[in-house]
Amino acid sequence: MVDTTIMDIQTEKLYLIEQVAKLQDVNIIQQLKEILRSTSENHIVGYNSDENAITQIDLIDRAKASNLAIEKGKTKSISEIRSNMKNW
Repeated sequence: MVDTTIMDIQTEKLYLIEQVAKLQDVNIIQQLKEILRSTSENHIVGYNSDENAITQIDLIDRAKASNLAIEKGKTKSISEIRSNMKNW
């Protein structure tokens, strides 16, 4: 048996596809693209140790900051980390 909610969503998606295919207004198409882009960037991909949500854009920003720190040599050796762990 198929979940009716899934079927409703599929029906709605097909309707939207049909409507978008008929669109001739570039401004509306751009607005739709912006909505879709912002939705994917704000998509929750996980949670931190404080149980706060982490979005896709947060994760990308953290990765960029980490890469920059590595490029600048702001890293710690494993022995430094192990030493710090003893003080926890």
